[in-house]
Amino acid sequence: MSRVVGNMDQPGKNASIARDTPQAIIDGVLSVMAKEGIANLTTKLVSKRAGVSTASIHYFFDTKDALIYQAFLYMVRTLREETIAIRRTEPDPLKRIARSLEVHFSPFHFMADISIIWPQFWAYSGADKSVARLMHIFSSRMISNSTADLRELGFSRAAARMKAIELSALQRGLWIERRLALSVRQEECWRILETALAAIAKETGRTAPKFNAKTNAMDRPDSSTGSQQKAADHDQSK
Repeated sequence: MSRVVGNMDQPGKNASIARDTPQAIIDGVLSVMAKEGIANLTTKLVSKRAGVSTASIHYFFDTKDALIYQAFLYMVRTLREETIAIRRTEPDPLKRIARSLEVHFSPFHFMADISIIWPQFWAYSGADKSVARLMHIFSSRMISNSTADLRELGFSRAAARMKAIELSALQRGLWIERRLALSVRQEECWRILETALAAIAKETGRTAPKFNAKTNAMDRPDSSTGSQQKAADHDQSK
């Protein structure tokens, strides 16, 4: 957060309010960004959506830019936590890649108001240095994760990185065509991604993973393995 809250450690109701208020404000910011856009975001609008005073907003967040940054950071952290969970539970590196691609199309990131904010994140990174750095870290981590998985599949470091970049660009391009341009259907997105993964599977002697178009989820293993923990550790070390 922009400011360290002084009464976070105090017992009782005030401590609970102190813990809950920043998240309520972030929720309010996300709501305004989704409905009104960044250009129309004001602390007054956020206070109404969050149900808090403008004084509380200024207490927890010094500036409007800090509000916007923290909203973007919340989205990125949510996606990262989902990705880490995948990397902890999926033992197969190719399926790990598939499920990491799939999570970008999940209801939270794709169908809800959050999907309206992702393009604002990309655009705002060109105007704000802090957001640009967050964008760089976010994209680099996604590529790094896929590179590690492809290395586990037997590709050289250079080849793995190139394929990881291709997959990242493919996922983002399909997301834009599906969510913003509305030019492709979801099953077409899955088919294109499956084709890309099938080529990798053929090179490595693996079975190509499939996306479940009906449930928008893939089968999850029940337990963790050393390979899974190594993959999760790779993500968290970034």
